[in-house]
Amino acid sequence: MVQLTPKNDIIFKKIFGSKGNEVILKDFLTSIIEEPIKEIEVEKDSKLEKEELNDKVGILDIKAKLDNGIQINVEMQVINQQNMEKRTLFYWGKLYTGSIHEGDPFYGLKKTITINLLDFNYFDTKEYHTKWHIVEDTEKDKVLTDVLEIHFIELKKFIKSERMPENKKEEWLYFLDYSKGGMVEMVTKKNKVIEKAQEELEYLTGDEAIKRKAELRDKWIRDYKNGMDCAKMTGIEEGLRQGLEEGMKQGLEEGRKRGIEQGMKEGIEQGMKEGIEQGMKEGIEQGIQQGEEQKKIEIIKEMLKLGVNKEIICKTLKIKEEELEKIQKHNI
Repeated sequence: MVQLTPKNDIIFKKIFGSKGNEVILKDFLTSIIEEPIKEIEVEKDSKLEKEELNDKVGILDIKAKLDNGIQINVEMQVINQQNMEKRTLFYWGKLYTGSIHEGDPFYGLKKTITINLLDFNYFDTKEYHTKWHIVEDTEKDKVLTDVLEIHFIELKKFIKSERMPENKKEEWLYFLDYSKGGMVEMVTKKNKVIEKAQEELEYLTGDEAIKRKAELRDKWIRDYKNGMDCAKMTGIEEGLRQGLEEGMKQGLEEGRKRGIEQGMKEGIEQGMKEGIEQGMKEGIEQGIQQGEEQKKIEIIKEMLKLGVNKEIICKTLKIKEEELEKIQKHNI
């Protein structure tokens, strides 16, 4: 016989939300909210009877009202849809605003608590059980109102700790997870209400109609997870392809940019090197030329001092008479 588990939301609701099992729900809720509960009323829901097995994941929640008017919504969630904060606020809001009718005064609104049992890790927190309220940003001890209270219990984070149950809440969590057979047996013997829940689970496992619904629900969830995994892999492959294309495009642009910068740098260095070499060559040539000119001037000056005829000087040095006069004017 296939053993069903309390994490199957159909089985979860049958154990904790069925008429006659109020004592089970009361004991469980008392361990979570840590407040005494005298009486509890479970809201009737026709979801199971309609067998809406292919509806949104996690619709099979439990709504209950305590004797002091507090409303509680409990949900077992086995699939991480990355939206638990918004999801629980949405259902909290519907339950909270539904506590009064149109035209009723606001003071009639009742405190509303949502309890989310997660079969996956969700928060980056050390504790497996976190409780949330509306607090002031800078003075964290200032609570705006106590009408909102949201609980998240991460079963995998708790089970991973492999701790011995320290209180009734942790006894219930071992029963809900149902993966540690020894622990389940121990808490069942220790807690009479959990023992009753275990008996209910065994009864449901033997009920072919309920078993069929639970198996169909498990199958739907497995198919959903497989579909999400396939979509994720397809998304990764498509993302990789698009990333490679975009990377190539950006790489080409960056390569051109760096190539131009490197080319300019090397061009400047090469240009300076060649410029220096050419400048030195031209400078030497110019220096030689200037040296020859200066030497010619010195000869002209000496010949003029000796009284040599200008015509003879021009013929000897192969210069024009105008050039001789110019040299004579500026240097003598």
